[in-house]
Amino acid sequence: MILPTLLAGCMGTPGGNEASKGPRRLAAVEGYTAAYDASGALVVMRQAAPFGNDEGAEAKRAANAICGGAVASSIDDTYRDGAWVFPMGCGHAA
Repeated sequence: MILPTLLAGCMGTPGGNEASKGPRRLAAVEGYTAAYDASGALVVMRQAAPFGNDEGAEAKRAANAICGGAVASSIDDTYRDGAWVFPMGCGHAA
């Protein structure tokens, strides 16, 4: 159960998103939390109940909103410990 340990330093206040400035800034989206882990992956969690492995579509919609419409989704996106992990983080607007 490494995920909670990795996120502990990134989470700030419960229910909030990373508040750093610059390209890594995450938008607050009601019902979800997100943070970057130590490897730079975006980790998205649902507040009400943990995500299930079959809820990748909902997690991606939440990640898009958190990223301002541009999560960098790929075949490497994974489910881990009730959260969805997007290794490439937020994408860049063209």
